[in-house]
Amino acid sequence: MKNKKIKSPLKAIRANCLECLGGSSNEVKECTAFNCHLFDFRFGKNPYRKKRILTDEQKEIVIERLRNARENKKGIENEKKRRNN
Repeated sequence: MKNKKIKSPLKAIRANCLECLGGSSNEVKECTAFNCHLFDFRFGKNPYRKKRILTDEQKEIVIERLRNARENKKGIENEKKRRNN
């Protein structure tokens, strides 16, 4: 594998599969190594992870949290710009 730092185990598995199959993502897609322990993870995704299903109330809470985080980030960036000028 290249000396490039991989951020997550799934990305490392994806990089390993690409290296194993000559760098071709098409070959990774058509891989026939069904006995390989990494086979199910070759696309860089966890096929066993369950999708989170949120209620409408939970969605509203998440939306509000995201909105607040964006506003705080803008405020911090504006403060930095003002200090630099």
